[in-house]
Amino acid sequence: MPEDDADFRLAMDAALEAGRIAMRYFGKHPEWHRKADHSPVSEADLAVDEALRKRLREARPEYGWLSEETADSEERLSCRRVWVLDPVDGTSGFLRGDPDWCISLALVEGDRPLIGIIHAPACGHTWAAMAGQGATLNGWPIRVSDARTLEGLHLIGPRSIHDRRMWDKPWPEVTVSKLPSLALRLAHVASAEADGMLAPGCKCDWDIAAGDIIVHEAGGIVTDAHGRTIRYNRRETRPFGVVAANPELHAQIMEYMRGYRGHGRHRHHPRGEGRQ
Repeated sequence: MPEDDADFRLAMDAALEAGRIAMRYFGKHPEWHRKADHSPVSEADLAVDEALRKRLREARPEYGWLSEETADSEERLSCRRVWVLDPVDGTSGFLRGDPDWCISLALVEGDRPLIGIIHAPACGHTWAAMAGQGATLNGWPIRVSDARTLEGLHLIGPRSIHDRRMWDKPWPEVTVSKLPSLALRLAHVASAEADGMLAPGCKCDWDIAAGDIIVHEAGGIVTDAHGRTIRYNRRETRPFGVVAANPELHAQIMEYMRGYRGHGRHRHHPRGEGRQ
């Protein structure tokens, strides 16, 4: 089996295993506490992190490791390929019993994702992609929305879209929704359940990498809040903002993002969920 195919199968099996582990805790009031950045971490996050770290690092000892729930090491910077994991993206929702959480697993080669798996076991959905092979939802091919103008569209973003004080020019009439999981926001763009998404403020590699390749393979674009391609597995693992949509909508969203007045109000949260 070619290396990439073998890694894809390994990643998929690991993500499905992670989902089974997390579901043992879901809806059962798992223990949890707040980390130094005040974001929550639960028993489920730690159990998934431990199980996948053991499985993936034993299978590919030469690959690096970057996870929200593992102490970071610069050792990964010298690795050709690096696993990037958020064991439970959307922990706050998970603890409330909200089904919109997921395991977000990517394999990064160099500074870009090669493989991405977003597994949402409580919803019964699994998004997946490998570079050059297209993107799927539960095994079926997916494409981003083909909308061409923002008027009347469905965006996943901050409530401040409707606050004219926060933007240099007011947005057109759009429907705005929120999801507790940043990875799922990207997944919903990939499968056209939303026309686009924007998230100002600092984010983390593990929230974005899997969704980045899935949106890309579904025909979309993912950038930071400045419109730049996001580079992964660097010393700094906190890109500033995320915007995702088809190419035409992405360009239109960026026109508004450049006039967002709240950028300076967002603090860096080194190892936790984004605040928007």
